[in-house]
Amino acid sequence: MQYREHHPAAPLNRFVECIWTLESDTNSAPAQPERILPDGCVELILNFGDRFSQHLDDTQTLQPHNCLVGQMTGPILISPTGLVQLMGIRFHPGGTLPFIQLPMHEVTDRVVALELVASDLERELMRDSEQLKTMTERVVAVQSTLKARIRNNKTRIVDITNRIIESGGLVSVDEVAHEAGISTRQLERKFLDEVGVGPKLLSRILRFQQVFRAVERCDNAWAPIAIDCGYYDQAHLIRDFNQFAQQTPAVLFAEQNELTHSFTRKTRVSNFSNTDF
Repeated sequence: MQYREHHPAAPLNRFVECIWTLESDTNSAPAQPERILPDGCVELILNFGDRFSQHLDDTQTLQPHNCLVGQMTGPILISPTGLVQLMGIRFHPGGTLPFIQLPMHEVTDRVVALELVASDLERELMRDSEQLKTMTERVVAVQSTLKARIRNNKTRIVDITNRIIESGGLVSVDEVAHEAGISTRQLERKFLDEVGVGPKLLSRILRFQQVFRAVERCDNAWAPIAIDCGYYDQAHLIRDFNQFAQQTPAVLFAEQNELTHSFTRKTRVSNFSNTDF
């Protein structure tokens, strides 16, 4: 399967980290479930191919064709059922605000049919992209649709969350609240409504994601990796892997598959400046 990221230009890049595509040339045979990990982002998925299967314990369910994937605090296991033609709109933390009027904590750890939470947005996106022949054309059309929906480019939450992203999740919540001029309790409420998780949990997820960059620098030596990523010790790193990946670091990296690798923050942009449109 071919995974590609498209980084939008201003003003859309203030809210959208990237628009990614995932394609296969032929029908994909049923495969072992692939583990998608929490990354601090909400994603809107448009499916122009066959639906994906989602695995939980011994059960499988088909994901909606078009869906909103809320903030994740644990892994999702998925596998293709046929032709893969996916497009994902990956929002910066808090970046959904101009497009989806929904308290984000209501979809945390959920994959929800897009028609249930943003039916008008779904209609616009599919109307402008479904009949196009290539995914590149669809990306351009989707970007135009999203741009037309931006009403207020002054949303503060993306600046606040970007401060946490740039620190790798290491800036204190008290410091973030102080810089924003609000109390920590107000910051918590704002994050639950507009990001989907609290600032402390977002910081932990982002710190966990730093491990995927540090592994290459430290050659899978977990104690130095833990320190390099801001963990107190190796035990705290393993605790986060048990929660966010439901695997130990050694097992996860030994079994890491293509999608797990693609959907980490290992090679991601952490600010709003990288564009290719």
